[in-house]
Amino acid sequence: MRLAFVLPGVRREEITPPLVCPYEDCQAVRLRLHQRVAKYLNDTVYPEVTAHRYHCLTCGRTFRVYPKGVSNAQTSLRVKRVAVILYLLGLSYGETAVALQALGVYVSKSQVYYSVQELMKRVPSLSRRTVLHRVCRAAPDGDQASEKSSGEWPPLWLTVDDAGGTVLTVTGIPEEDAGTLKARLALIAEAVGATLSVSDGVDELERVPRSAGARVPRSAGARVANSLDV
Repeated sequence: MRLAFVLPGVRREEITPPLVCPYEDCQAVRLRLHQRVAKYLNDTVYPEVTAHRYHCLTCGRTFRVYPKGVSNAQTSLRVKRVAVILYLLGLSYGETAVALQALGVYVSKSQVYYSVQELMKRVPSLSRRTVLHRVCRAAPDGDQASEKSSGEWPPLWLTVDDAGGTVLTVTGIPEEDAGTLKARLALIAEAVGATLSVSDGVDELERVPRSAGARVPRSAGARVANSLDV
């Protein structure tokens, strides 16, 4: 069995035109597209996207509108969400940063910390303790970050398929544990806006190009602090 977090990707062509001026003291509806500007992005796929700069004809101020999956921050929303998931699964801030480097995303420990704190402000009830319970350690081969589930060590995979989104998968789960694991991981999925799926049969990751995915690497320490109590 495998459990997968499927997160929305960056849709660089999807920019929703604003309906009102975002400034609270204005809120006017007379807006005009002023220019298109490049925005450098820290992302698993796109190093740069195009943002639209609008001009409010009432207050005279300008503001930017970004593609779906992008905010005014330099790091894309999907990278932030993956960082939060890895942290909630037990990796430290530093280990999470190293794991993301396997996909070519370079974030610091402090950036991971701020992404986690941003989520905690929105969902204060969510923490490692609400999801994870049993102590974990590295997989026997030392090359995969794993969670202990009924004595097994399911590896964590990170893959990027921008047509279908970004996927973080826990594989090798005993069938009898899948329901309990899904119920607990659903707390994380709901908080980060991911879809959680359970599947069996042929592992879809075998069909993903190697360049598009990676196991959470050995250099990440593979030290998951707690695991699911199943």
